[in-house]
Amino acid sequence: MNSANQLTRREFVAAAGCASLWASEAIATGSDRPAVALPLRLCGGVSLAGAEFAAEGAGFSNQNPGIYGRDYQYPQRSTIEYFAARGLGLLRIPFRWERLQPRLFAPLASPELARMREVIDRARASDAAVVLDLHNYGRYRLKQGNQARTVIIDEQIDGTVPVPRAAFADVWRRLAAEFASDATVMGLGLMNEPHDMKSSDWKAISQAGVDAVREVNRTAWVVVAGDGWSNAHRFEEVNGPRAWIRDAANRVVYEAHCYFDADASGKYRHSFVAELRDDPRLAERGVARLRVFLDWCRRNQVAGFLGEFGIPGDDAGWQEVLSRALASIEHTKVSACYWAAGEWWHDYPLSIQPRNDMRDPAPQQQVVARFLANRTTTPRPF
Repeated sequence: MNSANQLTRREFVAAAGCASLWASEAIATGSDRPAVALPLRLCGGVSLAGAEFAAEGAGFSNQNPGIYGRDYQYPQRSTIEYFAARGLGLLRIPFRWERLQPRLFAPLASPELARMREVIDRARASDAAVVLDLHNYGRYRLKQGNQARTVIIDEQIDGTVPVPRAAFADVWRRLAAEFASDATVMGLGLMNEPHDMKSSDWKAISQAGVDAVREVNRTAWVVVAGDGWSNAHRFEEVNGPRAWIRDAANRVVYEAHCYFDADASGKYRHSFVAELRDDPRLAERGVARLRVFLDWCRRNQVAGFLGEFGIPGDDAGWQEVLSRALASIEHTKVSACYWAAGEWWHDYPLSIQPRNDMRDPAPQQQVVARFLANRTTTPRPF
């Protein structure tokens, strides 16, 4: 998902309240590949955006990552507690690589790591779980001389490779080691929405990321996004018919994203009524788009994660599309996180952040909670 500045959008495991439901179930693969451990039921939560904000401007780079509290922020305690108390305690936390590791192959930046730890501590206190989401689209914004340049991983520029896959493996090796003994960090999202990778091979890059994680962390689930913006209805078209990651720990989840507007961008340029005029089957659009990814996961006997989906809260017609889409994954091995919540969204139409000082739920929340809320514990009142 893009930053709040642009107000646009570009879809694992269960919340800590659902942790007991993540006991493994062996699934035969029909090949020499070891059986995959899948979650036993669906539950989910929300993406809490903010730490990836303000990374779209021309001046942003590893040397100019912005000022914390002015340009970006991690989710606050009140937001974490709000969603966790309502059973939506699987918290996907986007962050930027350039802020966490301003110099490739160097130690992680202590201030940023401390902020991340604080979020995880807040999640633990609320009986929630965290998916750390590297929100970089297959790229790294590098300052070269006087100019900031967006560089694709493994891209060759003037005979050099400024951001090799070894650097991607390095940041994940370091981050996975930091949280190797922390059960609250249930998932490590290797990369949000890789896309337009040119000659770079996302399958090889993501395998390098998984291998690096497993050198230091055998317990976290590794979330591997599909190429092509992780688009659910183009998942097989872009990524091929077969799952590509080999993981000795059998704890990999494939991630897709799904939005329901005509071009699947999540920008929702047209109203529900206008889209319905063009597509009488609009109510089933989400079901049809998700079916491609669900079938891919089923054929490959792998776990899936609907990492992003969302609708405008000010247009009630979209709620039926969302309801049918979530109903279609209710009895699958796919968990989900709504895009998005966070204190800085303001008038962003897809935001599920409660209004009026946390007193009024967003219109989308009722639908999301109906299908995704974990009901094994009683929500704590505020």
